[in-house]
Amino acid sequence: MNVEEAMEKHGFRLSASCSGKAAYTKFLKHKGKRAYISITGPGGEGFPATLEEPVRVAIHDLRSGDEVGTPEDFASVNAFLESLAN
Repeated sequence: MNVEEAMEKHGFRLSASCSGKAAYTKFLKHKGKRAYISITGPGGEGFPATLEEPVRVAIHDLRSGDEVGTPEDFASVNAFLESLAN
């Protein structure tokens, strides 16, 4: 399975912002507010192309796009997806 298939299986879609930054995203509620989770490369730029690449996971306010809380870094996409099962 490739990274895009694995992310889609968990409800994430590849999306790009107006500024051209791409990430895997998924909508959710965070503390009662509409938000989205973004999965990017380690520096918050780009998106992972393989399941073995490190990723940064951040939650953003849906209206402003501002990060809500502290982003979390994972050693790989696989490690992040495994954390969802727990």
